[in-house]
Order: sequence, then structure tokens, then C-alpha cells
Amino acid sequence: MFQPRVKLEFVRRYCLPENGWRVCVDIDPSEEGRTGSKRETAESVQRQEAMLDDAPKVREALKVLDVNVGNRKRWCASGQLPYLEGDADIVAFNRVGKRCVVAEVEGASSGQPEQKLYKAIGQAVRAVGDLPPEWDSRVVIVVYGDRIADHLRRAHALAKLGISGLTLADDARDDRWLFGEALPL
Repeated sequence: MFQPRVKLEFVRRYCLPENGWRVCVDIDPSEEGRTGSKRETAESVQRQEAMLDDAPKVREALKVLDVNVGNRKRWCASGQLPYLEGDADIVAFNRVGKRCVVAEVEGASSGQPEQKLYKAIGQAVRAVGDLPPEWDSRVVIVVYGDRIADHLRRAHALAKLGISGLTLADDARDDRWLFGEALPL
């Protein structure tokens, strides 16, 4: 699963708008295969084609779910929701119980999984320091794929900061919380 699809599946499984969540997802053009140099290998060309094919499907599915994509600052202002600094992948608010979820997401990619994970960890740590105090907030690092999940599993000390680690599976029943507190369904 590429990163936009992992974001979609996380929203479907853990903060679905029909359950009262207001959700904003950030999707970078590189996550959709729309940036970067010309792909040189057959494998990288095929990966980019698959990303380009999947991206509009993910965007349409998010739209159907009533999930906002991009421009989080304006989205927060229009919904009278707290704005969190930074470029979180997913920010979700549920006014019932004043719950907030911030998720950093890493999907399948050609890059080195540990480098992508370290960036996500840095963003999650930063998010912990900027959570709205009047909300019951959770920060989650969500990954897809065995290689990156192995690296995330070793970062279990993040639980001391209130950060949870989740490996998303193809089937929701196989999702695994690696450390920290699981989100209530």
C-alpha cells in the first residue's frame, strides 16, 4: 500500500467521519508519484505508474467519506477547530469527548524505510508538544510493510511520550499496535 492508501485505510478503521470525526489528510505530490526525476528501472517505472493510478482513487474515496484533503489551516478555521503547527499527515477531531488524533503515516516505497521512519518520528515528537490542551489527544505513527514495522517496533521508547505505534495490514483484523495505547474503535 502506498502512503495515500495507508492514510485512507487508517481513516476508515480508526477515525471514520460517519462516527463523528472531522478529518483532514495531507497528501504530498511525491506520495502520488507526481514528482522526482525520470524513473530509470523497470521496477521504478512500474511503481510510479501504480502510484499515479491509485492516487485519484484514494482522493475520490476520501471525498466520499467527507475527509478534507490539504489546506488544514483553513479547514481548522472553518470548523472552529484548534490548528496544530507542522505538517501532520492526518489530523482528526471528534467533538464528542473532545478527542484528537494526529497520525504520521509511512507506506510502501522504494526508499530506505528507516530514513522515512525517523522523519515520521521527529514529526510525531514535535506534535506531542503542540497538542490542544483541552482535548484528549493521541499521536500515532502508522506504518505499512514488514521492513518498516521492524524498525518501528524498536522505537518503543516513544510510548513514554504518549506516542503509539501501529502497523497497518491489508486486512484490518491483522492490524497490530506495536507499543503505546491503542485507539478505541
